Amino acid sequence: MKTRFGDRLMYIGGEFVASESGEWMESVNPATEEVHGRVPAGTAADVDRAVQAALKAQEAWAKVSVWERGEIIRKLAAAIVARADEIVALEAADTGNTIASLGGDIHLAKGYLNFVAGLGIEIKGESVPATVENIHFTMREPYGVVGRIVPFNHPFLFAAAHLAAPLIAGNAVILKSPDQSPLSASLMAEICHEVLPPGLVNIVHGQGMVVGDAIVRHKKIHRIGFTGSVGTGMAIQRAAAEVAVKHLSLELGGKNPFIAFPDADPD
Repeated sequence: MKTRFGDRLMYIGGEFVASESGEWMESVNPATEEVHGRVPAGTAADVDRAVQAALKAQEAWAKVSVWERGEIIRKLAAAIVARADEIVALEAADTGNTIASLGGDIHLAKGYLNFVAGLGIEIKGESVPATVENIHFTMREPYGVVGRIVPFNHPFLFAAAHLAAPLIAGNAVILKSPDQSPLSASLMAEICHEVLPPGLVNIVHGQGMVVGDAIVRHKKIHRIGFTGSVGTGMAIQRAAAEVAVKHLSLELGGKNPFIAFPDADPD
């Protein structure tokens, strides 16, 4: 079936690929309820493939100076701005957000990436003069591979923001797109393909219960960031604890009520 945005692939190891399952997920325009694109229905095998690619890329990335990592992240920000109109049009159709709101997302993404790009020099350890003859010191090292699971409401903005800190710190990233609005992640993949080394950022589509769970449970993914519901956050904590002691960052349960009074002009 031909759709407005067509079939979008996953991004693993610097290549645009389908799922090993051969299955697809439909993305629906919330305003028209029409199917306007498809993405691969990823599996645990796809996640593992992404992790193996990330492990190889991260080893080289960690050896790049923070100055150079910062410059590359700034290039990522500039590449996003260069495709702003395309990103906003696709994201508006996929999420139902307004053009004005999503235009602001582009500026926020640019600002956040540029801000974090300058923080590399602040990645410091500490030293303690324990005795006259001894100094104890600490060094901060990358986690290795970091998992990021982004929400449906502003997926491109959250994807950009959630890539920034792991990358400046020398990590590789596995990013899962949201089930309901996965299409803009394909544009992020194209931008990463243009700017970043292959395998450093890998983008996997799929259901949360399958791909999200595989990311959380993978023993080579040592840190996870998630934005979403309280229930899912609790499930992530339980699943992660079953396989390892992992570092989690959870942003849960945000509520944004909208009240339309009787005298409001619907036009």
